[in-house]
Amino acid sequence: MITLGELLHGTDEDFVVNLYLAALGRWPDEPGYVHHLDLIAGKPEGRAGLVQGFLASEEARQRPPGIRLDAAGPVPPEQALAAQLRLRTEVLRAAIAAPREAAGTGQPSALAGEIMALGAALEGLRTELTERIAALEARLAGTVPPAPTLSAAISLDHVEALVEGAQAPLRQRLRVLEARLLEKGPG
Repeated sequence: MITLGELLHGTDEDFVVNLYLAALGRWPDEPGYVHHLDLIAGKPEGRAGLVQGFLASEEARQRPPGIRLDAAGPVPPEQALAAQLRLRTEVLRAAIAAPREAAGTGQPSALAGEIMALGAALEGLRTELTERIAALEARLAGTVPPAPTLSAAISLDHVEALVEGAQAPLRQRLRVLEARLLEKGPG
């Protein structure tokens, strides 16, 4: 549940997304998002009317109320942002749990499965990084010549080159994981 005062804060884009989540319990479809964004773009005074229109829709009337209209007064931005984050978190949690509950199988939803797969991939990357660092430390132990034979600057360059060489493939794998996460998005 979010108050009208908390809902009205933020950019036009965030407002439309949050309105869909609060009134309809779902993320906006692309045509609806574009349409409603066009209605209020640069016109914050039109937001309250859009809320009323959403709440009067058939889809919204079939759901429990998600917006408290009696609390329309101004609220501090921090309070509004916290309420909007809570709203989005609740909808995401419900989206993850709903397919599992509806199917009655106890199996994770597709979204939950993807999140678990990404978590496992990140955990594997963390483990590999830890092992590589340990291997580098073992290789370096006792291999750096004493200062009179090799300057500190050359020793530091050697260590930096080893670390950079070990980090490059890990950075690439991390970029691939980030790209997969961005592809899935909340859409």
